[in-house]
Amino acid sequence: MEFPAVRYEDGTYIGRGMHVSLAQGPQEGKFYDHPYFGQFFLGSILWITGYPNSLHPSADGDIVHSVKMLWLVPRILIGVIGVIDTFLVFKISERRYNTKIAFIAAILFAVTSMILLRTIFLESLQLPFLLLSILFAVYSKDSKNNSNRRIVPMTLLSGIFLGLAIFTKIPVLTMIPLVAFVIFTNNNRNIKMVGFWFIPVILIPLIWPAYAFVNGEFSEWLDAVYWQTHRQTTSVLKYENQLTLLNAIASDFLKMPILIALGFIGLVFATIKKDFFLLLWAIPFLVFLSLLGFVRDFHLIPILPALCISGARLIEGASDMFKNRKVRDLLPFSIISAIAIFGLINFFVLSNMNNNEETFVETALVIRYLQDNKNNNLTMISTPVYSWIPKYVFQLGGNYLEPDPAAELRVPQTARVLMVVDRIFKFALSGNDTIGENLRKIYGEHNKNGTTVVEDTRNKIILPQPWPLGLEEEHGINLIDKEHIWKPNRNIRINQSDRDLNIVVTTNKTEEKSSSVLLETQLKNLTERPLLLSLDYASKSPKSNIKYFIEIRDSNDQDRRYFKHDLMDTSGNLTKNLFILPGEIVEKPLKFRLGIIANSSGEHELTVKRARIISAISN
Repeated sequence: MEFPAVRYEDGTYIGRGMHVSLAQGPQEGKFYDHPYFGQFFLGSILWITGYPNSLHPSADGDIVHSVKMLWLVPRILIGVIGVIDTFLVFKISERRYNTKIAFIAAILFAVTSMILLRTIFLESLQLPFLLLSILFAVYSKDSKNNSNRRIVPMTLLSGIFLGLAIFTKIPVLTMIPLVAFVIFTNNNRNIKMVGFWFIPVILIPLIWPAYAFVNGEFSEWLDAVYWQTHRQTTSVLKYENQLTLLNAIASDFLKMPILIALGFIGLVFATIKKDFFLLLWAIPFLVFLSLLGFVRDFHLIPILPALCISGARLIEGASDMFKNRKVRDLLPFSIISAIAIFGLINFFVLSNMNNNEETFVETALVIRYLQDNKNNNLTMISTPVYSWIPKYVFQLGGNYLEPDPAAELRVPQTARVLMVVDRIFKFALSGNDTIGENLRKIYGEHNKNGTTVVEDTRNKIILPQPWPLGLEEEHGINLIDKEHIWKPNRNIRINQSDRDLNIVVTTNKTEEKSSSVLLETQLKNLTERPLLLSLDYASKSPKSNIKYFIEIRDSNDQDRRYFKHDLMDTSGNLTKNLFILPGEIVEKPLKFRLGIIANSSGEHELTVKRARIISAISN
């Protein structure tokens, strides 16, 4: 199964769901960043399915497979929720408008919005509750039988589900005018029915501050609410400076160009047609987000159904302009077919641009290290993407901290700190606020010679243990022994022995010149993952602007590159490195390439003292 891109929010909310499913309470920590019904809902489903024990995960053997399977169940769940959402969009549109609009809106929603809805955001968990509230509201009046036997339960259910939606995330309180309008107009402008509907809408979300008050944490709740509503102005992290409503819409347009264009033009059409149903769905919510200031692409998820319905109305309205009946009938289906094809192509292109293999392997490496050192008191600092499995599934390690403004980043009390330095970590590290200062202090104290840095093409993992992590000399596959012959390419001299591989390039010109040595081989008998490349090398050049690199490609498909990493200039000093390799390279015909890119004259040298492929870490 092809996984969509794993995002920071996935790990956050799966971890919080696991926190609930393990009966550790609805609120994780004292930071009340959001209401907790979303994680309670997710955790309840995980508990009902027997997750994670039903998957029989293991911290030994092929850990990467266990990690993939652990991610699979929440992804299937979010996929099922997407199917339910599509059905609800269809039924709401069918009841409010007609079957043609319902069909077009459902296709638009199913094909285009999956770019955002495939990720476990609170908004993704919230959306079915919002749609159910709207659905019961539009069904709260039966044109044939206007008795209270139907109206009262429908109204009550609508209020309950909107209350649960607000209890999941607060901004959908802006949907109160929409659902109240539907209840009001469906019940002969009966204000008492609206008041009856309003009771669960208000009482259910009040559970959140009441919980904080009962636990003596009401001041923390107030502080967190203030932080959320002033997040854009109080934050000084560089990556948050441009998170505005307009930029969020632009970001969504790049992911879903047809839906965003059709949807907003459709809202203009709805204004002309005085369709208050769609306008009350979208406009108050957009105004609220613009006032809030801090807006990300996924914050717009609650109005995606409205954009789909408005787009469907626009397509139907455009087709009605033609006098020819056949054109009127065929045009909407032709348009929606073209949109479906384009949307699917766009989805698969974006999916292929994101590869989760590195994330799974990084997580597996962390799990293996914590498993091998479970008797040591460790602190792990990472985003929840890497920490939720070792923390909640295997109960490894000691303390877990997040490099995030919403988290409680404290100075670790343990002497040993494991850090996964990814994009979010780097952003936090560059911040000019308290968390940035604390993180730089921790990073400086625990990224020293006594640690080991493991890198891949994106991130690095800092392990609190010196080299060689129990890697014996005979362990793994030695790439520079007599069985592996490196061949020169482009005026490059090599000298290979059992102990080292020496590469020398001499240039007399200043234009850029790439020279490399190649090894074609196949890796076998590596049954455990993660795979590591243990590389000891020294580089030397009279100039400082020379580049060194290592690369792994498929011998049969030169366009397929498994791994590439730039090597630093060591000025002749030996440096020891560990790189994470993708597990798919096992049993494949491979071409290893060590190279030097010179753009100045002189003699440039790269000496490899150790190059071993190792399966996992074993003490």
